[in-house]
Amino acid sequence: MQNVIKIPKIDSTNLYLRRLLNKSDLPSFFCVSTDFQTSGRGQQGTIWEANRGENLLFSFLIHSEKIPPDKQFLLSEIVSIGICNALKNNGLNTTIKWANDIFFEDKKLAGILIETIISGDKMKYAIVGVGLNINQMEFSKNLSNAVSLRQILGKKLDCQVILENILKEISLLFENFDIRNSDDLQKKYFELLYRNSGYHFFEKNNEKFYAKILSVSSDGCLKLLTDKGLEKNFYFKEVRFML
Repeated sequence: MQNVIKIPKIDSTNLYLRRLLNKSDLPSFFCVSTDFQTSGRGQQGTIWEANRGENLLFSFLIHSEKIPPDKQFLLSEIVSIGICNALKNNGLNTTIKWANDIFFEDKKLAGILIETIISGDKMKYAIVGVGLNINQMEFSKNLSNAVSLRQILGKKLDCQVILENILKEISLLFENFDIRNSDDLQKKYFELLYRNSGYHFFEKNNEKFYAKILSVSSDGCLKLLTDKGLEKNFYFKEVRFML
């Protein structure tokens, strides 16, 4: 596959790709994948754990100028929808747990970390890191809600084939994206959203409440309606689902 390099062991695919970008220009969808990360990164400094050689760990570059910085969550929607589309090609229906975790039922299948480089009033580049559980059969106790494709489908899968499919689906969505028609993208994102109907328990600052999702805005703000009739807005990590 063009513009994909594989490195057996690395600190972090996001960090490695950023170092490459600092040295030279890279084309959109240039991708770095690895069998093992020594410093795999999740959202807001968390660690992404994965057994060596059993999962997909990769980062790719997007020239993202056509998405305004104040609406950069649209890029997160493109990436998460693209991954769901690719997994559907493997016969698996998945959802997106706000903001951009990929879930199968109530289990976490993949995580996404997007780091942007802004120049002036444009989002010049985005480095998109993805960790997707493919063939791992056992997870540590602190990852009690993790699941892999092999556990779900009952068979071993080819990581590289899935990687190619994911990049293909995301690039197709990105190339066809027009900011003037972003409502279509947001509608699709909401259709795939985990717990997008009915009331569910949420938690903020150790306080639990019952609410349903009304919408997710282009800047990533989650709007909830509580069972008391109150509308509440939250940004990433300000509220969490009770699983």
